Amino acid sequence: MIKGFQQSALAMRATTSGLRTRHQTLNMHHRNPEATLMKFVKLSQAEFEEIRKLYEGVMSQACYGLFFREGMILGEEMGKIASQEPEKYFEICANLLRARGWVDNIVFQETTAVAEGSIEIGSQSDSATCHRLRGIVRRIYEVQTHRRLHCEEIECVSKGDKHCVFKLEQVRGE
Repeated sequence: MIKGFQQSALAMRATTSGLRTRHQTLNMHHRNPEATLMKFVKLSQAEFEEIRKLYEGVMSQACYGLFFREGMILGEEMGKIASQEPEKYFEICANLLRARGWVDNIVFQETTAVAEGSIEIGSQSDSATCHRLRGIVRRIYEVQTHRRLHCEEIECVSKGDKHCVFKLEQVRGE
């Protein structure tokens, strides 16, 4: 792993009390000028929905796979950060998802994850809309289990459900 990434990941590592403050991260950077600060971008829920509509207009439903793959990239990083404390793995992942604004809350269970307040919830839809979050959840479980998994959003607030629920299953033949 690249030294700067390792240190910036440690600086942003979630703990049971939350993320380190920006001040603590800056102090760490001053002690080690080689450390690269991790930057974040915030988008509103309305902006997320407009971006989804833009992609749907250009790519139709093919964009959902792209969103899913984006989520897997994001989940990979979160899984690596949480892996530094295996006994708190899912707790740290949940803290990261909340701190980065992906969900208001998420509970990881053995084969399901239940999310409240996903940033990807949009206006009423006939199908699930949390494609990036589905990718994040899948990769978080894969990093923890070291197995290839299938993840499906079986309930979605955009469809009128109470929560967004992701079901995970091991891929056959794996």
